[in-house]
Amino acid sequence: MSERVTCGTCGEAALDDDRFCEACGAALAAPPGGPGAGPQAGGLGGPGGADWSGAGVPPPPPPPPPPPGSRSRRELVDGPVAAVTDRGNSHWRNEDAVGLRWIGGYPSGFAMVVCDGVSVSQDPHVVSQAAVDTALLVLSGAVSAGGDLDAAMVEATAAAQRAASAVPYDPTLDLGPGACTFVAAAVRGTRATFGSVGDSRAYWVDRSRAIQIGRDDSLAAELVATGHYTNEQAMARPGAHSLTKWLGVDSTDFAPTLTSVDLPGPGLVVLATDGLWNYAPEAEDLAQLIGPLGTEPTLDLARRLAAFAEAAGGADNITVAVGPHDLARHHHDRARQEVR
Repeated sequence: MSERVTCGTCGEAALDDDRFCEACGAALAAPPGGPGAGPQAGGLGGPGGADWSGAGVPPPPPPPPPPPGSRSRRELVDGPVAAVTDRGNSHWRNEDAVGLRWIGGYPSGFAMVVCDGVSVSQDPHVVSQAAVDTALLVLSGAVSAGGDLDAAMVEATAAAQRAASAVPYDPTLDLGPGACTFVAAAVRGTRATFGSVGDSRAYWVDRSRAIQIGRDDSLAAELVATGHYTNEQAMARPGAHSLTKWLGVDSTDFAPTLTSVDLPGPGLVVLATDGLWNYAPEAEDLAQLIGPLGTEPTLDLARRLAAFAEAAGGADNITVAVGPHDLARHHHDRARQEVR
């Protein structure tokens, strides 16, 4: 029979057979196989961030707070596209990364990439940034040139994997080599392609609905796919956030979940790490947070969504990117309706 224990990192209650704290993601005890049992033994996971669920090695003691000018919080704007990434309330550094690019002209478009570094791995902040920077070059080039967005997304993911794998690591350490999740969107005119590896998410939000694009590569998603669990039941299971796919030198499967669509009309493309969607797990929850479309600049919306996640607990790094599609026509149509 399991007994209650207390997490030594955040003080939250846990069961003695839990591997990780459900509140902060810190390791509680070494799993069978002992230290060094890597992702093949249990994947990646942990509700406090993308953590090794098989390493059984507590994270190193937190160093002093990041100095001014670090990437503890960044706000990005390019044309109408915007993003915010924030350290949150619990982590000592921001291991998420985000990049975006607006391409003007007719048709216009944009590319956005978000990666969530695996907390208990070597230099996850370096790995996630390398993956974002490399993928963004490929995707923005394809959008600008009017290229095949599906092929570009496959190549961008492969390039991100190469960049993540190229980050140096020390094989003598108990911590595994760096790793990260990946989600990206490339939009040109009405055509959009999405790609993801791991559990960072993409959404489409318009006036009538909100949907998650693609699927999570996680234990919870696999449980739901069996048909025996609702999403709520699956997320309540131990290890629900364990990743089944990721980017990094020890990844054995980094093929992205690829989704291509013709955007149906005015709306928003939103990318988010689990630092946000943990507190708004259903697409409808995100739609309610966003509210009426186009009533605020995208940077203000991204700030508001990040602030919501911080106020809800901020247990993980928080990143959200927002790209509007055809909202000028939405405002024009609404104005005509109001005049009538």
